[in-house]
Amino acid sequence: MPILGQVDYRKSEFSFTTENDVYLLNRDDEYYSNGFLFHYRYVPKKPDSLNTKEIIDISLTHKFYTPDDLFYNEISELDRPYAGLLYAGISKSMFKNDNSRFKYGLELGTTGKASGAEALQKWYHNAVGFKQPRGWQHQIRTALVLNATAEYSRQFSLVPKSMDFISSSSASLGTGHTNIAQNFDFRMGILNVLNKSPFANAMIGENSQDLERVGYVVFGYGVSYIFHDITASGSLFNNKSPHTERQMPWVSTFRVGWATGNEKATFKIMFHWLSKDVQTAKNDAYISFVFDFRLKNKD
Repeated sequence: MPILGQVDYRKSEFSFTTENDVYLLNRDDEYYSNGFLFHYRYVPKKPDSLNTKEIIDISLTHKFYTPDDLFYNEISELDRPYAGLLYAGISKSMFKNDNSRFKYGLELGTTGKASGAEALQKWYHNAVGFKQPRGWQHQIRTALVLNATAEYSRQFSLVPKSMDFISSSSASLGTGHTNIAQNFDFRMGILNVLNKSPFANAMIGENSQDLERVGYVVFGYGVSYIFHDITASGSLFNNKSPHTERQMPWVSTFRVGWATGNEKATFKIMFHWLSKDVQTAKNDAYISFVFDFRLKNKD
């Protein structure tokens, strides 16, 4: 038990992620066009008898999707629906040992005009002098998004603290997304165990003040089976959206990136390549930047 009850460590963190194909510098603005993700994570108080590390994650996510040409306005010319997606989420990660994590959560949100995607893209294009997109009148209509999610990750050490392999199995069930996925990631560099790694957003909690700097490159591959994607096929309960497309059941992803961090902050950059998710579209790619800032705690 800490003397006088004083423990100096990082108990919470704020995280911001921006994802966009424009970061590829190829002038494309298509398919998964933009994403903003905000997270607040903290370690809850727990009874002394509970040895499992837990992290609560509260999030707000905004994404939008467009066809490959923003200047077509006829449905017959569009190869993917315009779609906006705005949702809040809450999840809990549980680390029962150093090398595994079980995460589960709920997401609640909306599609359509209520998501704000149309307004944001039109404002941005006007602000920077781009031509206005012309097909938002055909977007996926407003519908409730309610998803339950679960994920299990396991770390396998190949060379202690410098090379590992992580397997992640996940599932989502709900009105927005229903799918199952399997991902594999290979990392090289200066590594921590999973329950103290930025890979699992786990660099907060007791003893985080003693964490050394980490830095690694990561190569990943994943495959998903898609039962339903509201941004492609619209609502499960009606066909009010004027433009939907038949989704591909199998979607593959490849990623390569780099991460660095210490007890105070983390920075990650990742290139993502995705096989086409609707039959009429092409493959997609984008880059994500992640910034995490941790806050000190005194109990």
